[in-house]
Amino acid sequence: MEPHLIITDIDGTLAVDHQHVSPDTAAALNLAMDAGNPFFVATGRMYALAKIIADQVSDRAGVIGANGAVYDFSGQRVHHLLGVEALTQTNNVTTRHGLSAFYFSDDTVYYTQTPPTFVEAALRVFQPDGLTVGVKQVGTLDNLLKRADRITNGIVISPRDAEGLRRTQKELAATDLMHVSASNHDNMELIPRGIDKSTAVQELQAKTGIPAARTIVFGDGMNDIGMMKQAGISVAMGNAVSAVKEIAAYTTDDNEHDGIAKFLTEYLGTK
Repeated sequence: MEPHLIITDIDGTLAVDHQHVSPDTAAALNLAMDAGNPFFVATGRMYALAKIIADQVSDRAGVIGANGAVYDFSGQRVHHLLGVEALTQTNNVTTRHGLSAFYFSDDTVYYTQTPPTFVEAALRVFQPDGLTVGVKQVGTLDNLLKRADRITNGIVISPRDAEGLRRTQKELAATDLMHVSASNHDNMELIPRGIDKSTAVQELQAKTGIPAARTIVFGDGMNDIGMMKQAGISVAMGNAVSAVKEIAAYTTDDNEHDGIAKFLTEYLGTK
């Protein structure tokens, strides 16, 4: 069988509880890699948080982080950056609406204003035990822009102000300075203009020589739709939102019952 490019989202797809990969799913992915199929995780998480999940599968697993703004290939790390204009507009709009924005480099979280405790708690759900990422309050927009050469993406979390989040998303999308997406109803993800998970998938398809027809993508959320459309073998998890299931070529079991392992075992015939 010719090689397949295998790509999975993390939260709600590969990870059971945002932090762990089940032994059966890890084993199935390792069998697939043993057979010559490259594997990548693809996530909105910053690179360091994505890497620790990928390493639970294997040190051979590649990373697409920051919703496609950073990814591994052949020992190199490719970056796309949000840029000064996007950072400026995001800071101004979120401040006006009283929302908290966080900005990410590969290994550090930056923010300008102290967030409410419930927002900080929501962000830390994704930090695995044993990994400490840098967290820096830079205080001012000017200080934030001094980090523009390393900031790949951002997120606005608003568990208690859906209307403020909606208005902020509409305003930032209208600037056309960045790609605005979401992985959940209470957040807004900020990605460099023209970049999302699908663009990273396209770049990896070109670099590996593996076409869309032999690309397997697993996902569960709205921000997975783009990369799933780039795959000839798109697989919705059993717990996926309805919009993902509607566009997927296949549906498998949910992330808590080894949906990825079950699909790969049947489709690739690996045991």
